This record gives sequence, structure tokens and C-alpha cells, in this order.
Amino acid sequence: MLTLVIGIVTAIVVWFGLNSAWPGHPVWNSIAAVVGFLGVGLVINLQIKKRLEAIFGEVQSSILETQEHLRRKINMLQNKMQGGPRVQAMVEKEQAEAIMKAIKILDKVAPLKKWNLLAARQADTLRGQLLFQIKDFTAADPYLDKAIILDPVTLAMKMTRLYKRGRMEDVTKAFKKGIRRFKDEKSTLIYALYSWILVQEDRVDEAVALLFEAKSKTESEVLKQNWEHLANGRLKRFSNAGLGEQWYALYLEVPKAPKIRQQAGFGGPGMGGFR
Repeated sequence: MLTLVIGIVTAIVVWFGLNSAWPGHPVWNSIAAVVGFLGVGLVINLQIKKRLEAIFGEVQSSILETQEHLRRKINMLQNKMQGGPRVQAMVEKEQAEAIMKAIKILDKVAPLKKWNLLAARQADTLRGQLLFQIKDFTAADPYLDKAIILDPVTLAMKMTRLYKRGRMEDVTKAFKKGIRRFKDEKSTLIYALYSWILVQEDRVDEAVALLFEAKSKTESEVLKQNWEHLANGRLKRFSNAGLGEQWYALYLEVPKAPKIRQQAGFGGPGMGGFR
């Protein structure tokens, strides 16, 4: 990483320069060298951060612009009493095209990798989130596997794909890390997802125990009701539908009464999380 190399070179130059001009003070010269090293790193990282924020902001603006365009188009079609699968397919197609266009913007991060090792991971995390949104799961998987988890939605995406690929041990590990990191209401989606997975795996007793824990750690009525249903043998009434779009955006289930829906609002997982 160039930042580290430049910092080390700066420290060496400062130390030898001061030692030559002010001999006999190795401690102070060393302190000055360390300050030089840290100062260079700070300046470079601030510049890289600004550049990354500009790129991510461009991605967000591109998607929000398309969302606004689609919102107007949907309203127009609804006013004309038009809808159905064909319109839904049209909306999804335009959303996918817009997201692929936004993903191309992330290529601008490539030159920054030599300055900041995390730059590529931040961009790849966002890339994985966007590919997941347009259901290009095969392409999203390698990015989500190595994603920087800064929010529960990104973790839920990763857990979903691990489950779909039959990696239950990794799902459990991801869940345990998630509930240690995300507390209170931030853990609701994670508990809901993992309990759903346990039910699908016919591990109902474990799901009951999990939801008993969840209802004491969150205020979610959905989790509470699901615990009551499972604890009383009402397996068919178990449902995460009450979480709304947050749940359906994982594409594990579809609403019972499908209607034209826009993609889950961009930015929750990725844009606000990078620092």
C-alpha cells in the first residue's frame, strides 16, 4: 500500500534529517519521525475518504434518479388502471439496468486500492448488495462472502445466500456474530431470518428457544407472535410478513397479494455505512 510506503519514507527522512541537524537527541527525533509517519497517513487517508464518498454518492444519485423516474411511471400506469405481471417485469428490468449502470461507477474505485486496502472491500460490499437486489445471486455471492458487515441488512443478505448454498454452519456463525454486534431493534431482521431458516430445516424446538430469547431483546411484535405460534404448535401461522419490504427484499418469500413494488430503498445497507 502506497500510503504505508510513503509514511515510512517520510519517517526515515525526518529522522535522519533531524539527526543530522540536531544530533544527540534520538528520542525527540524518533517522536518527530512517528508524527511525520502518522501525519502523512492521515492526510492521504482523508483524501481517499473524500474520493470514496464522492464515488458512492454518485452511485446513490444514479439509483435515486432512476427510482424517481420509475415512481412517476408507476403512478402514471396506476392512474390509467394498468398493472399486472407485464408492468412488474418492465419495472424490474429498468431497475436492473439502472443498478448495473451504477455498478459500473464503482470501477472508479480501482485506482484507489493501492492507497487504501479497504477501498476495494467497501466497493465490493456495495457491489454485492446491488447485485443481490437485482437477483444476480451468483455474481453477488463472492462479494457478500467477503463483505464488510456494517448493518443488519447486509448480514441478512449474506446469511440468505449462505443458506441457499447449503452452508448452515456458516449461517449459524454469521448469526451469532450478528447478534453480538447488533443490539435491540437492529437485531430484529437477523432473529427473524434465522428463526425462519430453523423452521425450514425442521428445527422447530430451536426456533422456539431462539424466538423466546429474541422477544426479550427486541420490541418486535412479529417475533413475539411467531414465538407464540410455534410454542403452541401453530406452525403454519409462523410468518415474517409483518416486517414488510425489509423481509421480502431477501427474496425468500413473496407477498401473498403481489403488486407493483419498487426495489428496497438504496443506501440502508451500504451508502451510509462506509466511513
